Amino acid sequence: MPLTELKERAQQELKAIVNGQLTRTESAGVVMQFIKKEEGLIKKRHDAGGSGVEIAQARADLLDIILDVMFQTAIGRHEGEAPVMTLVAQGGFGRRHLNPSSDLDLLFLLPRSANKVTKALSTIIEEILYILWDAGFKVGHASRSIAECIGEARKDQQNKTALMDARYIAGDKELFADFEQRFEKECVQKGQEAFFDLRREDLRRRHSKYSYTVFLQEPHVKESCGGLRDYQNVLWVARVKRGFTSIEELANAKIITASTCRQLNEGYDFLHRVRNELHYESGRGTDILTLRLQGVVATNFKYPQKTILRRCEAFMRDYYRHTRAIFRHSTSLMEYFEIEHENQSSGGLLGKIPFATKKDKTEKFDGFYSRNGRIFLEQKDVLSEEPNRLMRLFQHCQIRSLELSPQARKYIHRESKKIDRAFRYSVDNRETFRAILERKGEVGRILRLMHRTKVLDNYMPEFGAMDCLVQHEFFHRYTADEHTLRCVDQLDSLVGQPEDADPGRKLYRRLLHEIQDPYALYLAILLHDSGRAENVREHIDGSTMLADRVCRRLQVRGGRRAMIMFLVDHHLTFWRFATSRNLEDLSVIEEFAGLMKNKRNLDALLLFTWADSNGTNDEAWSPWKETLMLQLYHATRLWLKKGKEHFKTVMDDNKVELLETCRKKLPKSFHEQMTKHFEQMPSAYFRFRDARNIASHIRSIQKFLSRDARSNGGFECDLSWIDRDNRSLTELVVTAWNRPLFCEKMCCALANANINIIAADVYTRMDGVVCDLFQICTPEMGPVSNERSRQKVIETFRALNKDPDPHKDYQAAKYLKPKTNLLHDDKSEGGIPFPTRVYVNNEISPTCTAIEIQALDRIGLLHDLFLAVGELGLATVHARICTEKGAAMDTLYVTWPDGSKIEEEEKQIEIETSLTALVG
Repeated sequence: MPLTELKERAQQELKAIVNGQLTRTESAGVVMQFIKKEEGLIKKRHDAGGSGVEIAQARADLLDIILDVMFQTAIGRHEGEAPVMTLVAQGGFGRRHLNPSSDLDLLFLLPRSANKVTKALSTIIEEILYILWDAGFKVGHASRSIAECIGEARKDQQNKTALMDARYIAGDKELFADFEQRFEKECVQKGQEAFFDLRREDLRRRHSKYSYTVFLQEPHVKESCGGLRDYQNVLWVARVKRGFTSIEELANAKIITASTCRQLNEGYDFLHRVRNELHYESGRGTDILTLRLQGVVATNFKYPQKTILRRCEAFMRDYYRHTRAIFRHSTSLMEYFEIEHENQSSGGLLGKIPFATKKDKTEKFDGFYSRNGRIFLEQKDVLSEEPNRLMRLFQHCQIRSLELSPQARKYIHRESKKIDRAFRYSVDNRETFRAILERKGEVGRILRLMHRTKVLDNYMPEFGAMDCLVQHEFFHRYTADEHTLRCVDQLDSLVGQPEDADPGRKLYRRLLHEIQDPYALYLAILLHDSGRAENVREHIDGSTMLADRVCRRLQVRGGRRAMIMFLVDHHLTFWRFATSRNLEDLSVIEEFAGLMKNKRNLDALLLFTWADSNGTNDEAWSPWKETLMLQLYHATRLWLKKGKEHFKTVMDDNKVELLETCRKKLPKSFHEQMTKHFEQMPSAYFRFRDARNIASHIRSIQKFLSRDARSNGGFECDLSWIDRDNRSLTELVVTAWNRPLFCEKMCCALANANINIIAADVYTRMDGVVCDLFQICTPEMGPVSNERSRQKVIETFRALNKDPDPHKDYQAAKYLKPKTNLLHDDKSEGGIPFPTRVYVNNEISPTCTAIEIQALDRIGLLHDLFLAVGELGLATVHARICTEKGAAMDTLYVTWPDGSKIEEEEKQIEIETSLTALVG
């Protein structure tokens, strides 16, 4: 829309304000009405696909015109000679980029100090601000003279940054010209190093806050790596260092290429379009691209994929590609200016490339040279004249601890496009790549350099297909490529630490140290999620097929190939067994040991699982889950070492030892109850449970029986709370006489206190005493140590069991308040659908039927599941609860009341149908 048309409409619509016919309140109303009408037209342009910068500029132009009218009106009301003052835009408004809910940052530039401002000027300023406030704008403002602006800029680099974007709106043009001239001379041309240090520190601080990656699941459009602030940072530095005010000037000066210029501007425009949509959708200055908003943006941007999940993935892949380009190019430019500072004799980046001269203090090798920790090319054709140097370059970086110079990155990018079949099948390149992966602790950094320059992606297309690949599985925080490299980083982090550093990692450090073939381990990590890019089958199957292809191409054979294929094929097996299977069941250990086959595989897979989980998100390897993993690991190791019969003997001997240890821990007054406990509890109870725990259970039972004897027939129970700080949970021991709905009511009481259930073991002694064990934690994943929360659970549980008839007036709903879950499939809100499922499985336990459930987590979910199982006439024997990021993946082990499995197909269908309706 031509600016002249907008000005003409403004003159017509705001005529009454200009003529001074309206009060301030009436003026604000007219301004609001005009803005609302024009904003509607701008919004239509946005909805029709208008570029991000175009929309932001249109809004800035609209406010420019309104402010000019308001300024002239306020000046016109002043009798006599018009006061001298200039209205100036700062910040984003100064850059002429105003998103829908952005603040207005204004400067009232005065001819004299602010403390000497005349009443007439104060009145004009107040009139403009009050109309803006009344019209609903958030306005940041300052009133200063030129000298005060210069002083503030010198004193505070942030103020200097804001003033660098100053732009004239209305008022005295000569005053603004004087300001620009003095600011350029006294603030831009002076103090350059301090300003550069500030911008460099801002970059480090923000990048550190956002984990030095653009691949966050919910990125901040403005502040995250590769966000709007990175682009703006480049312009500020270029202005101070070279006097440039646009990205195009950097390209014209051959500091960046035309392609880099295009990528930066396209990315910046895309981010503005996303930010515009976020502001329009939320009605406020929202800059975090949440999971829910990703669905909204993808849909409103008309991505063509049929499902909202696929639209989100396509949109976020575009988002990551744009932000990665900004992130990489902006950091390269900052590095360029650092190199320029280190060596003023060097020419420009990417244009006037510095090559080695006799005067350079360098180390030369293989056509390269190093200086100040960076690697450079001696001549621009060293890579093209011997292509295999491209792979060796990264080995040099690894061995000499070098980073890529911007100059080297340019030519590596160019040569990476030439990687072909011959390069991939080259024996020399294969051996160099193997050597890179064999240097434990130094692999991740080099693979990131190779990925950044597309060498890894083109040398191993199976990995390259994962580039910016979004998989919204609610557990992965990063894209597939970033997750893979973070897994490698986890392995590297185990090397070089003192033996006493971080004792929790001691086992994994030892396992990595004992790995005899790190090449197989690191290569398996690189390939374990490669099947996700196919998006046509179970990703493990796809990854296994691709790993086989890579092994053939890289001539990997024998035991090394077997290890790679084993790790890729079973990379989720450890996690699935530990978090969903009953580890007290001997058949589970037997099955898992059969899959592992030997200690070498077991050790490698535990280490692999540790790296994979920690590379997924910060909560994936919790103390509780680690306890399960290590329980499975040690039991399987014993099984593999001594065999099944010895394992069973050890378990039986362990029960005898437990009895003797408990006898020593408990006073004689508990010994009769202790003997009965060991005789009447099921055998599975005693596996992998220490004497201290069993002793505490016996004490709880004795307390319950003592209370019950004095209860005159009323309901009695005992709740014992044992904090496990090393596992960030609390073990709750609940003892009472067995009765219907017992477990369900316990779950209801815990849910009422907003306590999470991690796992539940349901044991009933032969004399009818229930000893149920719940692993619980707070919503913050800590032990439940608050006494008020504990007391609330006890009071609720007793209230639920007060009536002798356990079924009478049982209304759990009044105790179960719903909580928000952002994963809900709310199409009107643009939410991402969560795949719920229920599956009855008779294969994973010889004694129980397993019901595997995937559902949205909510308060009282486990209670409802237990209640539904009971209503189906079944008994819950064991429950393995796994909750991550709002998703529940639970396994209930159930039987008929007589202890038999549910074999009838009709009953299995009934179970699946009933529970699917419950969680769907």
